[in-house]
Amino acid sequence: MSLGTLLAWFAVGLIVTMVDPSDTEPVVFAVFYTSLFLALTGMFSILGFVTRVMLLRKRFFVSRQVAVSFRQAVLLAGLIITALLLRGHGMLTWWTTLLMVAALTSLEFFFISARLRR
Repeated sequence: MSLGTLLAWFAVGLIVTMVDPSDTEPVVFAVFYTSLFLALTGMFSILGFVTRVMLLRKRFFVSRQVAVSFRQAVLLAGLIITALLLRGHGMLTWWTTLLMVAALTSLEFFFISARLRR
């Protein structure tokens, strides 16, 4: 996962330094947002897992904590990418941000409650 995250950050850096956003094709934006999503997901997943290891100190199943870290990383990266896309189109406001955070919080609570039922 670390290697994939580094490659994704390399792709983001390459696009930021080499591409002029004022005269580029939409596919370049798609590649940029995809690589940024992958880089953020990897970074948040690794940080979340390391934080859990340091805080919980061997009182957990590693596979479960990796899955939780990855799920939360995907949600957070999706929130950031969606906010950037909305900002790029001039549609990001404080209340749309609050709605997105509330929706993702509700989704996370759903995942937690579904896991507790099993």
